Amino acid sequence: MENEFMTVTDSNGKELKCKILFTYQSEEFKHNYVVFQIEDTDEITAMRFTENDGNSGTLSPITDDAEWEMLQEVLESYLSKHEEDSCGCGCDSCHHDCSCCEGDDDEECHCHDESCGCSCGE
Repeated sequence: MENEFMTVTDSNGKELKCKILFTYQSEEFKHNYVVFQIEDTDEITAMRFTENDGNSGTLSPITDDAEWEMLQEVLESYLSKHEEDSCGCGCDSCHHDCSCCEGDDDEECHCHDESCGCSCGE
């Protein structure tokens, strides 16, 4: 589900395009969650997700502080792992698995390989 998008309507009725970072199923709380970033912002948030069918679902707000604490821990783990996998340029696409980054000792990718999808070397 990585790099998929969805539209969320805010409290003012404005539609916001959001990048889905990941989904999470909590056995403790018996809910599914979608964690997303509002496009063109640094704001990351989450909502409960109830699947209606294979292609759609219903989002609902999280009101329980314990659920927020659990999701904060999951998000911190995700972000930590994401930073480790990133090439350091902020492109979110390289992850050091393309041939141009192999063996690159510094944390920055110097990609010139268009198949990588990374434009950080430009």
